[in-house]
Amino acid sequence: MAKTTPKVQGNQLYPNGATTASCYVGSADWFAWLKTATTFRYFTDQQTRIGPGYTRAMHPISVRKEKRRQQFIWYAYRRSHGQLYKQYVGNTAALTVARLDEIAAWLDAVW
Repeated sequence: MAKTTPKVQGNQLYPNGATTASCYVGSADWFAWLKTATTFRYFTDQQTRIGPGYTRAMHPISVRKEKRRQQFIWYAYRRSHGQLYKQYVGNTAALTVARLDEIAAWLDAVW
């Protein structure tokens, strides 16, 4: 059986292909889960304007934990037109809905 990546959609965590949410982003359970997690996909609820009266959902981003100098730091990635873009998110305490939405908007606009 193939391993699936956990996802965050509607500000709720769906671990490893689960169909029911296990916790909300920003809750104590969320930060407990982040201690053992290494990656997840973030689907923002934000919309981006593509023309007068037209919007679309922003593209999802991959968020990964990487070891940097004796500590773990989270980075967000998005591939667009064959180019991989990387953006610093912060430490585990910085993984809030507001910060993830900010990073998703930045990575969506960069192409």
